[in-house]
Amino acid sequence: MTPTRPRFSAVLSNSGFMLLWMGQLLSQLADRIFIYILMIVAYSLTHTNLGVSIPMLAFGIPSVLFGSIAGVFADRLDKKGIMVVSGILRGTLILLIIPLVSKSMPLIFLITLLIYTVAQFFAPAETSSIPELVEKKNLIVANSLFMMTWMGASVLGLGLGAPLVFYLKMEGTFILSAVFYFISAALILLIPLGMNKPSGEARVTRTIIEDLARGFEYIFKNIVVGYSLLKLFVSTTALAVVSLLAISYTKEVLKIGAENFGYLIIAAGLGMFFGLALLERVSYLLKKGAIILFGLFMSGIFLFLLSLTSDVRLAVFIIFMLGFGNILVNSTIQTVLQVKVPDWMRGRVFGVQNMLINSAFTFPLILFGFIADFWGLLFAIRLLGIMVICSGFLGVFSRRFRGVDVG
Repeated sequence: MTPTRPRFSAVLSNSGFMLLWMGQLLSQLADRIFIYILMIVAYSLTHTNLGVSIPMLAFGIPSVLFGSIAGVFADRLDKKGIMVVSGILRGTLILLIIPLVSKSMPLIFLITLLIYTVAQFFAPAETSSIPELVEKKNLIVANSLFMMTWMGASVLGLGLGAPLVFYLKMEGTFILSAVFYFISAALILLIPLGMNKPSGEARVTRTIIEDLARGFEYIFKNIVVGYSLLKLFVSTTALAVVSLLAISYTKEVLKIGAENFGYLIIAAGLGMFFGLALLERVSYLLKKGAIILFGLFMSGIFLFLLSLTSDVRLAVFIIFMLGFGNILVNSTIQTVLQVKVPDWMRGRVFGVQNMLINSAFTFPLILFGFIADFWGLLFAIRLLGIMVICSGFLGVFSRRFRGVDVG
């Protein structure tokens, strides 16, 4: 039987998915705009570079402490309700910061911790809702669109920060960010999502810790799920570290000025678009495990090549291919997890996934920033490429992962 090809048209005509997608876009934009103005506020109150790192700490700490626990609630409670309440709470908490803008950094940090703690509950509820709205054959396309939105909102949200603050001032930009959260919550409220179905394992009689322990036990015992999460962490770490080192690489290696690092980010985004188009064509022909491993090997090799060139055009092409490889890995892994993990376990698995993704944007940045400062920028990039290649080899030796598919 010939496999059915995934179609963009089927996903884009799905009203429930489109509401979730637009809700995610607005939520991501609100988050990135908020981070931008928070960095400005932190610097104006502390007048130190260390103070600017406070927003990243407020982002990373809740993900480690609450990311996996939040997944338990996504399994137990109404997913749509979690997302709606999360949006309303985040918007309200942002408004509470406005009177503190020029007064108290400790209080701002505390409220920011609360905002990102609430955000931990949104992510697993959102990700585990996609399979309930989209047919299995179209999941890889839906996940690719979500990955593009995530990347695009990150670039656009941070890029809009400066003009928004100029025209709306600090308070107005805070209000706009809150409004985006409120609109996101309203859109998600319209999604036709039902209540969680009972799993037959009497969850209500167990504590949250027991449910969480069962989630980790499931991940450790299921090779495909465990490997997928590990490779997702590696791939996200590579994306995060390249984003961190892009400014220095543009200035010190390419010699075109640090202010032009945005061209590399654009190249990565175009590579993602190319990967998105390719996934639609080949994902129904190749096993998903093979696509993931190919993406990892390709990304690792091009990272290694990036450390060997100072030619601008070649570097832009390499970054383009890194974006291509990243979308192959991340979108396909997301699809594998959504299909292979049973619905009563999805919240916990995606809670751990959210924790790993957020951790990849926090702790590896510190490590590779240290490596780049003490052993050199090119050495850090080369080491990152070797790490990604080794992750691919780890999958090759697992027959179950290598041959995994979602058919």
